[in-house]
Amino acid sequence: MGLIENFKYPKNQLQILFVSEEESDEDTVAAAQLWSDKMSQLYKSTGLTKSPDANWMEFSLQWSKSQSCNYLFITTPDNLLMENSLKKLISLKLIAVSPLLNGPFGKYSNVYKLLESDFIERERIESQQVYYFNLPILINLEAPETKKLTFDEKNVENYDRKSTNPIQIFGFAAYSNQIPLFVDNHEFYGYILDSKFYSESYHRKLLGYFLANQISESGPMAIPHSTILQPWYPPTSKFGFDKIYLINLKRRPERLQKMSSIMQHLGIEFEVFEAIDGTALPSEVLASLRFLPGYEDPFSKRPMKFGEIGCFLSHYKIWENVVKNDDVRFAENSTIELSKMIEDIMKTHLEWDLIYLGRKKMTPQGDEFFVPGHQYLSTLAYSYWTLGYAISQGGAQKLINAKPLEKLLALDEFLPIM
Repeated sequence: MGLIENFKYPKNQLQILFVSEEESDEDTVAAAQLWSDKMSQLYKSTGLTKSPDANWMEFSLQWSKSQSCNYLFITTPDNLLMENSLKKLISLKLIAVSPLLNGPFGKYSNVYKLLESDFIERERIESQQVYYFNLPILINLEAPETKKLTFDEKNVENYDRKSTNPIQIFGFAAYSNQIPLFVDNHEFYGYILDSKFYSESYHRKLLGYFLANQISESGPMAIPHSTILQPWYPPTSKFGFDKIYLINLKRRPERLQKMSSIMQHLGIEFEVFEAIDGTALPSEVLASLRFLPGYEDPFSKRPMKFGEIGCFLSHYKIWENVVKNDDVRFAENSTIELSKMIEDIMKTHLEWDLIYLGRKKMTPQGDEFFVPGHQYLSTLAYSYWTLGYAISQGGAQKLINAKPLEKLLALDEFLPIM
């Protein structure tokens, strides 16, 4: 709802109608009704209705005509649209057009298997004519040709196809009446998370991963919340660990705000550990440290920085638990894989010391092998960029026994050596 509220289009010119189906979730319907009631004064009209049959797209088309609308924009909650989408699509002055939407994970899009990759990846920018398209759709109802457009096979002369899919019927009606349909990629219009491929619970997890990545890249308000509805968050979990710590410098409250929001969207229960600030270490503490003779950063060819010293000391203090840094990206199945990893460890009674949770591989794939009986664990050779890890009590003891404070080097180098 926040994305709808954020549209850059005069609200007093918009009529918003939510159309529910037989299988629509009760909570979703209730939220749509509440939003419609609260926002009715801001928009030209808002409402919620139930489609009289399964063809809610045809119902929406006929309703828009009865309201003398200039344009009809049909979309679903699966489509996450940018604020300028509506204005940009109208400015194209096309009879019927669909915006290109990309999936946030992999190469899926709303034109998957319909258009070539150069269009999907925006190597070729244009309004591409197509025989049919998927939602969302903008239809210019001011164009006289749109009287012949329909999503209902009963309204199409000589319809000889077996498909009862409203999208396919719409494409046939357009083709039969020589009405061009287009998909446009001049702008980045937004994302698609297609719920028909997933269970409701998994679709919610995907949305959480997507929001986590958006927040990681753009901050806590990357996707606007509704001013009326409270955002939904998954129940929190430690995913089988005793504790999950988030290390954060006291002088970086904006990072803590960002990472707290990410953890909330992913349902991760955590505690904040105030990081040791290497730039504020007393001289006597620095004097007590011993550095590995001749150590240089392998990429920059320089000695350790104060920030790296503070980082190492912070990890040293909490090596009994999971550590999460704030410069992370989340894979499609992040929390699911974490849960299954713990399940596999318990089933196989695997003895382990340390498990990387996100890293940069520095060696060929052939140097790493999956651990028998485990879906998500592999051995590794050299690794860099410690984004997060799980550590056992035995593993922590081994790291401490190595007396790293007597021959200090960067954490990203120390862990692979061990």
